[in-house]
Amino acid sequence: MRRILLAAVALSCMMAAQAQKKPVPKYITIKGKVEFLNPGKYARFNKVWLYKRKGWDKKMYDSVNIAPDGSWQLKVNAAIPTFYELDIAEWDQASIYADANMTIDSRGYDTAKIKIKNPPYFFVHGSADNNFINLVNQDSYRLYQLQIATGQEMYHAGLSKDTAWSAYLKEQDPFNMLYNDFKERLKVLIEVYKDRPVVLYGLQMLNWGKDQAIIMPILANLKKKYPWFKDAQEMQKDMEDKIAQANLLKPGMPIPAVSYPDNHGALKSFEQYKGKIFLIDFWASWCGPCRAAIPKVKELYNKYKDKNFDVVSISIDDSKSDWKKAMDEEKMPWQQWLSPEKNETMKKFLFSGIPTLYLVNKEGKIINSYTGFTDNVKQKIDDLFKK
Repeated sequence: MRRILLAAVALSCMMAAQAQKKPVPKYITIKGKVEFLNPGKYARFNKVWLYKRKGWDKKMYDSVNIAPDGSWQLKVNAAIPTFYELDIAEWDQASIYADANMTIDSRGYDTAKIKIKNPPYFFVHGSADNNFINLVNQDSYRLYQLQIATGQEMYHAGLSKDTAWSAYLKEQDPFNMLYNDFKERLKVLIEVYKDRPVVLYGLQMLNWGKDQAIIMPILANLKKKYPWFKDAQEMQKDMEDKIAQANLLKPGMPIPAVSYPDNHGALKSFEQYKGKIFLIDFWASWCGPCRAAIPKVKELYNKYKDKNFDVVSISIDDSKSDWKKAMDEEKMPWQQWLSPEKNETMKKFLFSGIPTLYLVNKEGKIINSYTGFTDNVKQKIDDLFKK
């Protein structure tokens, strides 16, 4: 009798364990409905594209035509859940964690007379883990909308005769306040979901340099808890590479030795700038802030070019024709180089946004690096030549 009871207990434990282990589906279905399809000559864009993004590049995995009634459906391999992005009719974008069936209804074509690519927010109905993405995206959407409203307020304050209004807004630095508020809410969401693979979606929005104390322990835990989750392993490796590279890019370290072709196809390197203070400007033809910074860089160049100061612009354009067209328009009087592989350049010089600038001394060592052209760049160069 005792043996029978022990066998029964063992059998019930085994059945309970099997019941807790949900069968992993081979495929999941992603479906949705688009309210407004692209009309007329734009009808060719009535498709949904499924892809994965790495850096600024994306790899296409599948696509499907949207039916005349606006419905669409895709199937995704669900053996190992991972992140995907969807481009819906070239109007709406959605990020998903592919661990369960989901539904994504979107607006589609902008029916307004004046069309503005102001990304809407929509809710992805699916797994509990995808609700983390819904929450993060809602916060991100609100940040973007508040930034637009704040920009409008600052513009009108600048036009107003009441200078105190404009001065108050500048002193408060509202854009920075909004971003810090978003980041604090993001950190709380990350803390709640830190044991789930989907938390990677939020970790990618943190600053890899400033938030290592948050990111690295979570990645180590995910790697241990979910050995099959390659996304966490790849992000951990990427973080470790960045940390190592950051040590090579600190002030006082030699600027990395690279060779890039100039606008005539000749390979150039930083060696030619030895004995000069020079500014490296990473930019692209399509980058608005980069183009807006060029007149300010020209002012510095003209002011100090006779005092052993120089500039070199390195483009990360994919299109040579766009790059050359922008050079003709901007008429920059210093050397122009083109990165042959933008992702490798961004990895070597540790930037994800442009313009990024490096200020280098006469010995070829880094003085400082800057994200965006700010007053700090101008002030530092002015101070160097005052000395």
